Amino acid sequence: MRFKQADYYCSTSNKAYALKGLNIYKSLYVQSLINNSQSVKKRALEGLIRCSKKLGLSTKEYEKELGIKSEKVQKRPSILKNSLYNIRLGKGYVDFFFRYPLKSSDIRSSTLKSRSVYKKIYDIAGRLAIRAKSYRLRSIKRMRIGQYNSKTIRIVLEDTHPIRSKLTIIGNKLRIYLVPLSSPSDKSTSKRTKSKQTKKPKVPTIVTNASKVIVIDPGHGGKDTGAIGYKRKREKDIVLLIAKRVYQELKKRGFKVYLTRRGDYFVTLRNRTRMANRVKANLFLSIHANAAPNKKKYFSMKGLETFFLSPARSVRAKRIAALENRVDMKNLSYYSKNVFLNFINREKTILSNKLAIDVHRSILAKLRQKYSVKDGGVRPGPFWVLVGAQMPSILVEVGYITNPTEAMRLSNPLYQKYIAQGIAEGVQNYFLHTQSR
Repeated sequence: MRFKQADYYCSTSNKAYALKGLNIYKSLYVQSLINNSQSVKKRALEGLIRCSKKLGLSTKEYEKELGIKSEKVQKRPSILKNSLYNIRLGKGYVDFFFRYPLKSSDIRSSTLKSRSVYKKIYDIAGRLAIRAKSYRLRSIKRMRIGQYNSKTIRIVLEDTHPIRSKLTIIGNKLRIYLVPLSSPSDKSTSKRTKSKQTKKPKVPTIVTNASKVIVIDPGHGGKDTGAIGYKRKREKDIVLLIAKRVYQELKKRGFKVYLTRRGDYFVTLRNRTRMANRVKANLFLSIHANAAPNKKKYFSMKGLETFFLSPARSVRAKRIAALENRVDMKNLSYYSKNVFLNFINREKTILSNKLAIDVHRSILAKLRQKYSVKDGGVRPGPFWVLVGAQMPSILVEVGYITNPTEAMRLSNPLYQKYIAQGIAEGVQNYFLHTQSR
């Protein structure tokens, strides 16, 4: 379905749509790397070349990764190979989505009348990629779509009154407006009917926590110990304990919760987000502990920081990301890494930023009831573990394991409980805020 959307956006003459299609192709390319799918990767790269050409962007890296010349991708099949793959009903109109752009010359129309039935017929060059369908609509009595012959799709509109319809073509989308020419008596009847009807107040839909799926990701594990801190405390052990407490806190609030690991074993970064995508999670939360770059800064560097995915330019964000990214990303090509660092799904990034703010504030508020905690802020960062997630996702650095004070606190069950309660409260606030927006 996402390929169909990207194909549609890139087939239009609208540059904003073409850019949207380009970003969808980039997202699909990222997913192909995570899922190790060569067929998806090839199709995504072909789409990237098409869209980039249309936008006047360089295709050199895409062509190099694909290993073929762009001319092969640019070749467009004949219109007779065009296909209708989706139909969407709107209020007073119907949208038909084709694989390739349409021209007015591809469409022929005619009108028929038999007894008291009026018919408007549209014949379109192409093939039907879905089953023949029949609809009963408010605007007209019936609409039928089928394959008339091997080269023609037929759309038939039927009503008891003459049908006034209008066509618009935008790239590979055909829109038909449906307006029946009802008799004056019908109009007066409809007015009387409308006057008798009372408007019912709109009842806002209430989304319960039980409908929300959260994936908690304890960083590192197994062969990947993460940072080694004060008194040889290991990041992988501390974050697992905190993650399990977060799991319990969210379960108490009615959420459906998963952990990417429940014990001391290694899970690849790809499989962490793959799991979140598989269970169709609403949020992905990765929990880590920070570390100072050298012993001179063990005492001075401390505090809570929360990150959301971005190709960050700050030295601090890149240093922290390098610590968390150092395992499991060795086999990516240069282009693959470049995509990971520079691809941003704007909508997901905005939501991830909002999630990070809500969670960060709630953790600080909870911890400061008993402890003095430095606010490291909410920051963008290039964390690999967040890239593959198809939902809003954040990475929480719960403190510096190399700082003696924070290392001892992070090992304290009460401190861990406060962090878990803060994260759960932040998740709850996020859903309340996004629902009210």
